Amino acid sequence: MPSFTARIAAFVLRKTGVYRKLFSGGPEFHQRQAKALAVPSEPSAKLKARLSISSTEFQGRPVWDIAPKDRSPSLTMLYWHGGGYVYPPMPGHWAFAAHMARVHGWRMILPLYPLAPMAEVGEVTGFALDLYKHIIGKPETARLVMGGDSAGGGLAAATAMAARDAGLPMPEKMILICPWLDACPDDPDQPGIELRDPILTIRGIREAGEMYAGAAGTIDSRVSPIHADWSGLPPILAFGGSDDILVVDSRALGAKLPSVEYIEGSGLMHDWPIFGFPESRAAQARMARFAAA
Repeated sequence: MPSFTARIAAFVLRKTGVYRKLFSGGPEFHQRQAKALAVPSEPSAKLKARLSISSTEFQGRPVWDIAPKDRSPSLTMLYWHGGGYVYPPMPGHWAFAAHMARVHGWRMILPLYPLAPMAEVGEVTGFALDLYKHIIGKPETARLVMGGDSAGGGLAAATAMAARDAGLPMPEKMILICPWLDACPDDPDQPGIELRDPILTIRGIREAGEMYAGAAGTIDSRVSPIHADWSGLPPILAFGGSDDILVVDSRALGAKLPSVEYIEGSGLMHDWPIFGFPESRAAQARMARFAAA
């Protein structure tokens, strides 16, 4: 059974519908996105006081660097945030990055990549690969892990595949947190899971996926990496939650690639490993052990 904290959070999210409204699709989708983009997304003043945080630009877009103040980072994680390819990082993303820096000593690189529908998959994955080329091989990123949550998990996978195909060095490890790997939400299990999911809706992710895919179509392996060739990638740690409509993607990855270390949280919601629940802290500690091994 999930912890009391996780159960209360799921109850509140179901009652308020605060996240489901963001991912409900329909004519309000663009209005909600515009409202989210109107406020700059960046770490809070509290996090900036606790950690070494700076921002640079790459191809005109902010790239945030979050590291511990009191020690040299043990490794660097290139982290692609979730948000359905349509929303910027939310407070939970910044809190997760800060926790991994403060508690586990990681340096977190968090890019604000182009978003749909202003940008489509070709531009987004092109930006991601260019940034990866810019980062890989530098002395300060000698130990590099790449990952992301939700849409960011899909983008991390697509970036690793593009880097492999370009003959670039691979990151040491990959961490995929409730990854969105199939933009066609047609799995027969998803309608039943949607009844329990306090964050996502099938209609919402379908529309977001179509906006991101554009002319390429949602079957394109950059949009739906589950259909791609996963050979030649580094060791992967993946997480899913049984009350998340995207859990079918993580399960499909585990079936396709038995070498993946897959952890599924029973009764847990989308993106549970980035939050502050007891289960989340255990997952974050597992990430640290996986990356260090």
